[in-house]
Amino acid sequence: MVKRYGNQKPRLDYYKDGDIWLADKTIRLVEHYGIKLLPWQKNELYRWMAVEQDEDGNWKWVNTDCGLLVPRQNGKSELMIARIIGGMIFLGEALIYTAHSDNTVSEIKRRVLRFFYDAETEIRDMLTDEFDKEPKSLDYVELRNYSRCVFRTRTRTNGLGSTNDVLLLDEDQEESDAEQEALLPTISAGKNNNHQTIRAGTPPSGGGKGTVFMRIRKSVIERKAPDICWQEWSVENICDPFDEDAWYDTNPSLGYFLMFSAVKGEAQKMAVDSFNKMRLGWIAGVESLRAISDEMWTPLGVPKVELPNHPNLVYAVKFAPDGSAVSLAAGIIMPDGKVHVEVLERKPMSAGTNWLSSWLIDRYKIPNKIIIDGAAGTQLLVEELVRSNPKFKKKILTPNAREAGAAYADFYTGIENQTVTHFNQPGLTLSIRTVKKRSIGKDGMFGYASMNSDIQSDPTEAVALAYYGARRFKKDNTAGVSGQSIMV
Repeated sequence: MVKRYGNQKPRLDYYKDGDIWLADKTIRLVEHYGIKLLPWQKNELYRWMAVEQDEDGNWKWVNTDCGLLVPRQNGKSELMIARIIGGMIFLGEALIYTAHSDNTVSEIKRRVLRFFYDAETEIRDMLTDEFDKEPKSLDYVELRNYSRCVFRTRTRTNGLGSTNDVLLLDEDQEESDAEQEALLPTISAGKNNNHQTIRAGTPPSGGGKGTVFMRIRKSVIERKAPDICWQEWSVENICDPFDEDAWYDTNPSLGYFLMFSAVKGEAQKMAVDSFNKMRLGWIAGVESLRAISDEMWTPLGVPKVELPNHPNLVYAVKFAPDGSAVSLAAGIIMPDGKVHVEVLERKPMSAGTNWLSSWLIDRYKIPNKIIIDGAAGTQLLVEELVRSNPKFKKKILTPNAREAGAAYADFYTGIENQTVTHFNQPGLTLSIRTVKKRSIGKDGMFGYASMNSDIQSDPTEAVALAYYGARRFKKDNTAGVSGQSIMV
């Protein structure tokens, strides 16, 4: 069987041609000392380090603004290290390397230093005297040709100065506008008078706050920024996680050092959207990220419901993830077998929970079950209810991760199968429009999380728990009467 390797050509490839002599010198140097680059990595350096001569005969970068998007574990680090080493040794550049995490910054600095320490005398002796004893406390590497590379996370950018030539931004999907504002001026007056910015990242996670990387990408794709060099390995649309052709198309290092078995394991364990983002480079817009679309939710709205005389009713309480509010919902089995859900009340946590405990205590006999979830107030509410009536112990369910995952999946399936009805409540609809799926534990279970910090997910999660509870904890009741609300 012929061994297969990842695609070496990016799906998106925008750049300007230039002379590649400097990139060739850098590649030969780093490979001589053990940093082996794959064809795609060499081609990337040819784009980043392409040069041309100006009117005075000085070599200048052809691509002053560069961007790279490639899935994780494909070898972006080797590219950054090669670019730093080539710039320091051959050009005497002042560089800044930044990343989002301390671990990434520490590892890149360590590997750059090791290159010099493990090299032959001619290269090692380029380090200034302060590096004779391999100091670990310094956040920079400096050579005798006056080149320097500073290594810092983007949360600690003070003191970077304004005389740098090159800005390298790793994990750039996390770069915020405030961080960009702090960093860009640092290369405005570099001593080489030849500035360059290089960004490398992966598709942003749902919980990230970065905005710059995606904004630049959008400008490139819409051709509003034709001077930006951009390479991207990605699928344009979400696809089957087990599509092996997509694996090879989007992971240039697959078959070299990225293991097929590891990617297969990810496909088996990760949610579909997560695998597409993290392994296939899929960029999801806000609409694509939504767990529940308007097309799925809106048709399930009804103007009224026919309530049974003795309803199979479940109440669900969900405390907001950030502790800001609490939602009370109900789910009821209808005569046609569908489950009607409704948010009965939602209040800020500043209002306390006495209103909630009193409401539930007064209606102890009505629901088949009361589901209570959320770290912000579950324990205190349960204790208060049980203290008022020990029989609440059998009435209350505080779901574990597996039960919560089952509830959210059941609700989603109910929406797909149109076995859910609702009253088109504005607050619930707004929450539905801003939730995405989030992973819960293992085995592909998921929950819901808001994509907007100003709008929490608790209304959606409350009705999901209520739907699940109504289906799980039901009695055989059939008679019905007309009604407009299930706030019994």
